[in-house]
Amino acid sequence: MAKAAFDIRLEGYTPANRDAVVKLVNQSTGQAVERKPFLDGSLLVRDLDPGSWEMTVSHPNLVNAIDRRVVRLFPQDIPTRVPVIVPPDLFRDTPIRDIPDADLAPVQQQAGAITTNVGRLANKAAGEVIRAEDWNVLAAAVADLARAVGELTRLVSPVGHDHPEIADKIAEVQGNILRFSESFGRSLLELRREVESQNLRGRLTAVLDKGAATTAVRDRVLTRVSELEQSTLVTTAQWSPMIANHSNAAIREVMELANGQGTGADDFLASPEVSGALTLLQTFSAAGGVSKPEEELETYRRGIAVAGPALFRSL
Repeated sequence: MAKAAFDIRLEGYTPANRDAVVKLVNQSTGQAVERKPFLDGSLLVRDLDPGSWEMTVSHPNLVNAIDRRVVRLFPQDIPTRVPVIVPPDLFRDTPIRDIPDADLAPVQQQAGAITTNVGRLANKAAGEVIRAEDWNVLAAAVADLARAVGELTRLVSPVGHDHPEIADKIAEVQGNILRFSESFGRSLLELRREVESQNLRGRLTAVLDKGAATTAVRDRVLTRVSELEQSTLVTTAQWSPMIANHSNAAIREVMELANGQGTGADDFLASPEVSGALTLLQTFSAAGGVSKPEEELETYRRGIAVAGPALFRSL
């Protein structure tokens, strides 16, 4: 029976290639072959019987296999390509790998397979014709040996003094910190918006009470505050023009309310409740072009500086 070959390629997470193990089991004969891929994730397994093979790709840092499936080996000269996708998420929050100075097992396995394949060609008698099949086996063995030697030079002669396990862990920790900071930042921003919206509601309610606002005016003003309270999950680019527009509308309502006080308009505007609310509204009104979360938080800090802390007692 003609032999065939698998061309297995691990893709997706290069650091996993170093310690990954590929096991092939023939479902008809039970023949088992276990190999380790090169550092680039490639693995060429020759001299196999065509048919169905169960492929298992495992890694010592994982409990479950990276990939387990049945693949079909076709009886052809070109190796059957089998891509294996290695999700990077499988290797998050893992301990720093204990990497040996040089793992020569893939090269040794490849050399052993080459020895086995060309061994049957070593008993030729003088004058015996070299068949095309024998020549192809020899040519493939030379190609595999060249690849193995190339991999050997990478293993025993690294460029510089690299520590890939430390670099990988630093990159993983950096990614975890970035994800945490983004999540924490969003939560902090949402909480701050809730506080500021409630603070604004308390200040405006005090202004409406002081000015004896009608039900219609009260509903218009507090409805805008309710819209802010219901929109705390939007982005800064969406929140800033929203609070600026509502603040401008509230300023107009407060000024109309002051005009309705007649001769007492100046005293109304000078009262701590009204002046504090107007100062806060003017701060929010000027923040319409803010697009970054840190700029939004700075707006709230300026609001505290000019209008005082949030009026929790009025919530």
